Amino acid sequence: MKAFVPGIYPRSERLVQATRDLDRARTSQEAVDEQVERDLAELLSVQQQAGLDLLTDGMLRSQDIFRPLLEASEGLETGALTRFLDTNTFYRAPHATTATPRLGAPLGERYVSALPGPRLVTLPSPFALSQGTGVPALTIAENVLKPALDAVDADLVVLAEPFFGRAEDAAPSELEEPLAALSGGPKLALQLTFCDARKPLEQGLGELPVDAIGIDFYGTHLSDVPKGFDKLLLAGVIDARSSTLEDSRELASFAERLHNEREVEQVALVPNGDLQFVSERIAREKVLRLGAAKTATVEAA
Repeated sequence: MKAFVPGIYPRSERLVQATRDLDRARTSQEAVDEQVERDLAELLSVQQQAGLDLLTDGMLRSQDIFRPLLEASEGLETGALTRFLDTNTFYRAPHATTATPRLGAPLGERYVSALPGPRLVTLPSPFALSQGTGVPALTIAENVLKPALDAVDADLVVLAEPFFGRAEDAAPSELEEPLAALSGGPKLALQLTFCDARKPLEQGLGELPVDAIGIDFYGTHLSDVPKGFDKLLLAGVIDARSSTLEDSRELASFAERLHNEREVEQVALVPNGDLQFVSERIAREKVLRLGAAKTATVEAA
């Protein structure tokens, strides 16, 4: 049993205010950077206190999951202001200025902070990054994501996929070639966030060429997981869009059901998407409860 927290972590109120002050020329970039470091130190502390297996930097400098790669690429840029799924959050959708965008430079420490232990990195999946650009996901995978992965030192890279599970006509077979193009580097997880994964699971999601699959169990029923699922299952058991705090005992019980009822041998407890949709105070408590659930599951084994 493992536990970790992929995706964007919420900024503290102090960092939010510092960023606003910078936009209004009321503070300096140096002051904002110092607050980012304080936020990062607090995030690392809570992860270590929770006993998480892989650390994350929370993407505290990122506006969204696409921005680091957009800023590092040639031929990709920020586009129209777009609502993220059915939330009240907006992001700048990727926009292509060429049919063959490519990574111009590796993601530096601004977006991949040095951490004191085994770590994960979150990037958008090829399908997600290609949406609305007119560029095939395979081209995005080969020219942008693969060079980025080759330069990343991580124990696991989580490829966030918020759109695929909501695309009515999409089938996992469309993802096979782009994901295969990313092989040969860090271990990869494809996480379908904020969606019902029943149909993709029925269509062979678990057969894709990645090391782990992430499922939102607030949108997907436990019985939808194929029996004997043989990859690492990132079980989205923390609701990242609700301020309601989960009961760690219930989370541990759910993890046991995955093992006993669906015969899943490898499980990692995670949120079902970015924790950025709740306050930093709530997110901190959710991380602690995630760690408590992992501990309870291990002790009961």
